[in-house]
Amino acid sequence: MQFAILVNAAADSPAALTALLSCKALHAHPDHQLYRLFFYSDGIHLCHRHAWRGDGDNANAAQQWQQWVQESGIHAEVCVGAAQRRGIVAGDTGHTLADGFSLVGLGQWADAMINAQRVLQFG
Repeated sequence: MQFAILVNAAADSPAALTALLSCKALHAHPDHQLYRLFFYSDGIHLCHRHAWRGDGDNANAAQQWQQWVQESGIHAEVCVGAAQRRGIVAGDTGHTLADGFSLVGLGQWADAMINAQRVLQFG
């Protein structure tokens, strides 16, 4: 079964870690496929190269997401418009997008809504 995951949860939200644990479980399941992993709204902050580090259980959610994306090889997509509004850019100068993430348009999410068998939203 193919899943599309939309992460809207901010880095300090418990939903950010719930989304991560859900993605890990889906990725590990032999009958499931992550068709698309898409970050939007406040979920964009999880993709910032210099993510805030603080105290508490959810403080390092961004670092956990970034580590998993890099280790798993999952293709993680970030809405380019939402990222730019939050100061996250990719390119030669001022690169703030974390490794393993790519900036894409909302058309990618529309494709996921059409083609995935299940859609999950966190945040």
